[in-house]
Amino acid sequence: MEFNALPGKASLYGIRNGQGPRVLIGGMVASAYVTQAETDGNFSLHMVTGGIGAGLPLLRHADTLSSIFILDGVLELTLNDRRVRLSRGDSASIPPGTAYAFRMLRPHTVAVMAQTGAAPGRLIAALGQPFEGFIPPETGAGQAEDLAAAAPGEDDTQILGMPDANAPLEEPGTALPDGVEPFALAAGEGTRLLVADQLFTFAAANAQTGDRMLTLQTEGPMGDMIPPHKHLLHDEMFFCLDGAVRLRSGEAELELAPGDFLFVPRGTPHAYQFLKPYTRMVGWLCPGVFEDFFHCLGEPTELRSYPQTPGPFRFDRVMARINEFDMVPLGGPAPADAS
Repeated sequence: MEFNALPGKASLYGIRNGQGPRVLIGGMVASAYVTQAETDGNFSLHMVTGGIGAGLPLLRHADTLSSIFILDGVLELTLNDRRVRLSRGDSASIPPGTAYAFRMLRPHTVAVMAQTGAAPGRLIAALGQPFEGFIPPETGAGQAEDLAAAAPGEDDTQILGMPDANAPLEEPGTALPDGVEPFALAAGEGTRLLVADQLFTFAAANAQTGDRMLTLQTEGPMGDMIPPHKHLLHDEMFFCLDGAVRLRSGEAELELAPGDFLFVPRGTPHAYQFLKPYTRMVGWLCPGVFEDFFHCLGEPTELRSYPQTPGPFRFDRVMARINEFDMVPLGGPAPADAS
């Protein structure tokens, strides 16, 4: 299986921490993990790393939905006429038509940007300069202001200058909004579901993204591999945040450390296993056709970390409704029925 090279087509592949093709843009190193070529124009994903003042000027996309997840440092995000400061584990969702910008406030700030459509990936490639390093140089890296007067060259994107530095400053929220609107979410918050010894947390679901994608965090202890399966209508992406994740596809088996990523296109058999006492990953599912599966399998919970005593693994409920979900089970050990 290929690592650290984008295949240019729908294919199983991985990117080790920050080792995708890189450009220097707005004082940041943007490492491409997914482009439109791997998703038939449906999705792109970049890890961006920068220092104080790095970021993007005020942008507006006509048809692109963006999601930001903070891995390290502090990032100040503008959403229309307000600002919010995000740190590790915080996230934000930015629907089409939202004016947004961000700048990094700590010397080493790292975030993941997941975006629907092909335009954002082309924009980063067009405005950035190819770069071999993994962190910005101490001098000459530039800042967000350098892009404020650029011509985007993308019909989907407007560059609106620099944001209002005096806009009201807010804290990230603690609940998902009811509809498609820009929002920021504090770490660990969102819609939480308990599945045996794992905690699933939606940082954005279909109601917030217009069915375009799901942003889902999963955490738990070391344990058994989940049953192998495949999807026919959506692509799935795994990004390790803490601990270690083993993934299996057919006869291929690999491990992800923090910062590592795996792209699993629709139709690809796969299964995963947590290998460390505290393992956490974030995933993107595009489009969001698989949300009902998680609500069928899991139980709503107020917990913000995985439980010490596992609850039931109600795969029996899934099997009773299997024709409703974009999931094809592929055998393996039968999960316990704890009805």
